[in-house]
Amino acid sequence: MNKSIGPKDKRNKYEYKFLKEIVESVSSKFNRDHLHVSDVLVELESPVQQVKLLLDVGCDDVVHMVGIHGPTEVGKTTLAIAIYNSIADHFEASCFLENVRETSNKDGLQRVQSILLSKTVGEIKLTNWRKGIPMIKHKLKQKKVLLILDDVDEHKQLQAIIGSPDWFGRGSRVIITTQDEHLLALHNIKKTYMLRELSKKHALQLLTQKAF
Repeated sequence: MNKSIGPKDKRNKYEYKFLKEIVESVSSKFNRDHLHVSDVLVELESPVQQVKLLLDVGCDDVVHMVGIHGPTEVGKTTLAIAIYNSIADHFEASCFLENVRETSNKDGLQRVQSILLSKTVGEIKLTNWRKGIPMIKHKLKQKKVLLILDDVDEHKQLQAIIGSPDWFGRGSRVIITTQDEHLLALHNIKKTYMLRELSKKHALQLLTQKAF
């Protein structure tokens, strides 16, 4: 004999589903891994705000790619990490690819591509970087992602990892840090921020922190 489901049972079912969705949403935000950032964010409060304006995170109709460039040891990576931590919760998936130059030179571009895919969609083994390009496009085309490429020094790295904005879903944001401003122009990245050299006082603070 079939037992009919009453209004109360239906209501309980809907309430359970609603609460489950809330828990999953909140859990995903609290479980987001934030990166360690230097306790001494010397002179970076203003740059963080300026780069965030360039990113325009609230606009989900477009994909923005922003370049941060400047001399070595001025805090480009620290700046990128601070921005990552402050906006990562606005995205479905996020990935901070550190030391792109070192990793690609040592293990090949496919290693960098594999790290990106594993952090955003799951573990995927790649045999070469040419196979990684269509895989990235296919897997991330419909996903709103935050991606940071740190310490890029060759155009082929950008071509293999973030070929064009349409590789990623609407609302995605990509940040590239590099010493080479011309590299950004070569990849048609129009939104850029130059991080200038630190004052002697703050440079000494940063040097002291690193030394001890």
